[in-house]
Formats: sequence, structure tokens, C-alpha cells
Amino acid sequence: MTIRPHGQAPALPGAEAGPLPAILREHDGHARLWGRGSLVTTKLTAEDTRGAVGVTHFRAVRGERAPRHIHTLEDELFVITGGTLTVSAGDRSEVVDGSGVLFLPRGIPHSYQVESDSAQFFVITLPGGFERFFMNAGYPVDDRALVGDRWSVARTREMSESLGLGLIWCE
Repeated sequence: MTIRPHGQAPALPGAEAGPLPAILREHDGHARLWGRGSLVTTKLTAEDTRGAVGVTHFRAVRGERAPRHIHTLEDELFVITGGTLTVSAGDRSEVVDGSGVLFLPRGIPHSYQVESDSAQFFVITLPGGFERFFMNAGYPVDDRALVGDRWSVARTREMSESLGLGLIWCE
């Protein structure tokens, strides 16, 4: 029996050619409201890339954060394109202002928090599959209720466990 990383689809005919090409524009993707009212758009899923990668874009608001956690199934890459974030990885914590890249190999505890009024960044996971978390745990964009009032770390933990994402929460 072959075990595949979560979200990785069985090989498709022609899979030896690699992932399918994709071209996405700024507003393309699956958008959800997240955390304190951020807009999170999944750009590429494991299904889109034959399991290779998942890509999610954040238009985050001040105070948006991820509690300290560890991924056991995938590596994670943050590409910050605007705003100010405090990021931590292992025992290192830094402020990234404007733009930057943060590589998080699986097994390294990490977190982030948006310090500016807004920030934009991509979260890329290798292999893909983790993007299901944002698509399932987020709220519909047309949901008019204030998301921040309904969001909780407990809900985030429950959702990650229900999806079998292999997250270990550190706080």
C-alpha cells in the first residue's frame, strides 16, 4: 500500500509530465474571510498541482496571527509582499517590514503576527494539501457578520484536527 501526503491525488494519466500549468490573476482563486477579517484566497490546491504545492494569498489586517505551531507533513514558505509582520521560527523572532521571505521546514515551531494596518503575503506549502485548512476554516466572503468576533484559537485547532493536517500546537 502506498501512503501519499495529505491532499496528494493519485497519479493521473500523463502525470510523468509533472504538474499542470496554471495562470492566475490577482482576484482568481477561492476566497474566504479569516481570523480578524482578513481576506484569504487559495490560488492553487494540491488537486491543481498533482499534489506538488498549495498556494494561498493573504490580505491581512492588523492583529492577524497564527499561534505558535509545528507542521509535520509539509514545509512552508511565506513570501511577504507588503506590510509589517513579526515572524518567529524556532528560537528566532524578527520584524519583516515591506517584503521578505521566510522558509519553514516541517518540524520547526513558528508563528506570525501582522503589526501594520494591513499586510500582504503568500503562504506556499510543499507538498500541497494544507490549503484545505484555509478553505474549510474560513468564512464565506459574503458573510456580513464580523468574523473577528467568531474566531477563536480553539476553533482553529478543532478544524485542523478534523482535517488531519498534522499540526502540533505549541500555545
